[in-house]
Amino acid sequence: MRVADGPCSFVVHPIGGALRYEGRYENGLRDGLWRVTKAETGAPCWEVTWARGEWHGPSRSWYSNGQLEKEGEHRHGRMAGPWTFWFQTGQTAARGHYEEDQKAGAWEYWDKSGRLVSWEAWEREYETYDFAFDDYRGTPRGENWPHPPGAFDC
Repeated sequence: MRVADGPCSFVVHPIGGALRYEGRYENGLRDGLWRVTKAETGAPCWEVTWARGEWHGPSRSWYSNGQLEKEGEHRHGRMAGPWTFWFQTGQTAARGHYEEDQKAGAWEYWDKSGRLVSWEAWEREYETYDFAFDDYRGTPRGENWPHPPGAFDC
């Protein structure tokens, strides 16, 4: 069943709290900027730009404390171009380029005090962050994001 075209807003209830999805559908597919916020507070969680049902354009996400977590771009559903990642404190953690979801070229890594460190040192100390990794497969993309609950119109 096809989702009606036009603006759309709906709430889903995953583990961890209700999330509000807001954006628009065009020709039955997500198109343009979609924002996901905490339903109770309106605090931003992430936003991604869609083009005809796939991630294509700017993308950002935030920690629960409101600090930006990562920022970059998707091209045809894959991470591409420059990306920056931050620690919850706001200190830059990693910066580099992606091509087709894979790290490309030189990357820079910082420790929590702001000191530039090698990848090996960074990985040993901050492996639990696991956000600037080589193969990005952990986040849903494309039309496997949740559809509006119940009816397929908003």
